[in-house]
Amino acid sequence: MGHHHVTFEDLPQGGEKFEPAKGGKLISTLGGIGALGLLGSAVLFFTKTDTFAYSWLFAVFFAFTIICGGCFWVMLHNASNSGWGVAIRRLWEQLSNMILPLAILCIPLLLPAVQKPLYEWMNWHRTAAEHAHHDGTSVYEALHHMADGDEAKHIEPNTHLHVLTAKYGYLNIEYFGFSWYTRFFFYFLVLWFIASKLRGKSVMQDSDGDIKHTIKARQFSCTWLLFFALTITFAAVDWVQTLDYAWFSTMWGVYIFAGCAWSSMAVTILLVTWLRSLGYLKKVVTDEHYHLMGKLLFAFTVFWAYIAFSQYFLIWYANITEETRFYLTRNTEGWRYVSIFIVIGHFIAPFLALLSQSRKKKPSVMIGICLWVLFMHVVDIYWNIIPERGPSLGVGVVVDGAWIGDVVAFAGVIGTLGFLFLRSLANYSLYPCRDPRLLESANVIN
Repeated sequence: MGHHHVTFEDLPQGGEKFEPAKGGKLISTLGGIGALGLLGSAVLFFTKTDTFAYSWLFAVFFAFTIICGGCFWVMLHNASNSGWGVAIRRLWEQLSNMILPLAILCIPLLLPAVQKPLYEWMNWHRTAAEHAHHDGTSVYEALHHMADGDEAKHIEPNTHLHVLTAKYGYLNIEYFGFSWYTRFFFYFLVLWFIASKLRGKSVMQDSDGDIKHTIKARQFSCTWLLFFALTITFAAVDWVQTLDYAWFSTMWGVYIFAGCAWSSMAVTILLVTWLRSLGYLKKVVTDEHYHLMGKLLFAFTVFWAYIAFSQYFLIWYANITEETRFYLTRNTEGWRYVSIFIVIGHFIAPFLALLSQSRKKKPSVMIGICLWVLFMHVVDIYWNIIPERGPSLGVGVVVDGAWIGDVVAFAGVIGTLGFLFLRSLANYSLYPCRDPRLLESANVIN
């Protein structure tokens, strides 16, 4: 990957089209893993629904963070009018458009049987709805009575429910209005709208080469970045933070976002390296791109650590019972060692590995670092979700044998989405072939 000045004469007309047959081994492997994982998960859904619920949430939320990360990078690239990333922007566009297949895979989260072990607050709401139906009152009033207790109906006071009552304006499962269900569909609608619009403008530019598409994409990204940030934040709150409805953290949305950007950049580097090994992108991607992507990976390694420490420090310093439970659970028995491992593996190890400029320019080295980054992101998401399973099922901190379902669900979701994503690369040129800044990207120098 030596430095060379690229001109349009050096590039093929219409860009480079990916041929799935060239990557057939990886694509077919992912397809097979995905099919087996989905089949196994279907069996677990009918036989062990309680443990399946956590496994499935872990798998789909991990995929959600990767896809949202791809959407973030393409929006940031457009909003900042950055030229260096034009050569790899189409990969982000395709990755972010996996949000629609993911939405289909998330359908089990809408089922009451899956929600029951996940979201205790929904169970309380459904119980309150039954009381409201018999008494002719509202669900909110019934929930309030349950919190205060009702001697006539032999309902013991539950002071913990006062927290849920206070949050009723946000945490509710009414089928109309600002409910959990409404927001669930709204999140996917917003992300699909952003991803499809940006890819649409990029693909149109492949046809006419008009600079207006670049300008419109920039305006669109600047406008919708705020909505994107709010969507990720509230989705993370609804799907993961409310596993314990009394817990809250003002840092939560940023914490999840940092992991999104970090892990998706690692996916980008691995994907670029794989495509180059098949003969693609060799004229538009150089070691300078690896250096730039490596620096962004390094930046979000530090940013994630800053946010993670800030969240821990604020909760530790405030010492509020509802907040500290999150870390107390993850400092119990085997989870304690996972917590320590995350500090070392999620921050210290990649921080040291990415300090060197020369390492960031070597694809062979970056492959190892990026695989480690993705592994640690898996551990991080697992650590955030799975420790809630044991207490919710009343079986202690760890559910014996449940990890098998976690692996099966992860294989089903990631295998399926990976298969669909790699197949989708054949739909368009691998890079925006008529973007006016393509040569700037191909000849970039740090």
